[in-house]
Amino acid sequence: MNEFVCVCTGVKYGTEYVDKLYNMVSRHATNVRFNVITDSKKDWRPEINQIIVDPIFPTWWNKIHMFRDDIGLKGRVLFMDLDVVIFKNIDHFWDFESDAFIIIQDFNRCRIPNYAVRNSSVMKFNAGQESHIWTEFLDNPQKIMRQFRGDQDYMTARYKQGPIWPVDWIMSYKWEIGLEPGEKKRSPHDKFVKEKYTDKKHGLPEDCCVAVFHGKPNPAEIQHDPLVLDNWR
Repeated sequence: MNEFVCVCTGVKYGTEYVDKLYNMVSRHATNVRFNVITDSKKDWRPEINQIIVDPIFPTWWNKIHMFRDDIGLKGRVLFMDLDVVIFKNIDHFWDFESDAFIIIQDFNRCRIPNYAVRNSSVMKFNAGQESHIWTEFLDNPQKIMRQFRGDQDYMTARYKQGPIWPVDWIMSYKWEIGLEPGEKKRSPHDKFVKEKYTDKKHGLPEDCCVAVFHGKPNPAEIQHDPLVLDNWR
């Protein structure tokens, strides 16, 4: 059985984000145990395995907990952020590049060729194989959090030369998927207005299985795009 894990600590995302992610994984993956790393017991369905941790780190740094070797994860583990939308079967994600650690090339790739920064919204690893990430961080978390802006910069420093997901499998909703025929890819430095996305119908590239909603908008803010409304449920 493959492992799927997400992280829900603090108050940024409500419990409905975990419910919807569970539903999407259930529709688009087989033979998977769904896990959530959280800071307290929640009223989720019993099929969701809750891994309770002490949220000793701020915001996104609590992702680091997933690399611990004492939380019960086994075999190949696929992680996704809560603000993603899954459109198609993702069984092949667990098999990609065998036992290698896999991470996204950051979405600034759409304007900077060979962009080296990584994005940690979707990662795959072998349980226990990357536990050094946790132990190294735990040795001096304050130093690491001062040195790196967030977990993505920390992961980039360690996996800058490692394998990445195929760019067509996982795409930015606002920078890569939301393009009309003939429209140029948007610059990440454009000023995005929420209303620009809530009413626009987007097209899905053939091989794209997952859309990442970094920054604004969140999936919950999309009001009229059937691509999101039909899948984020």
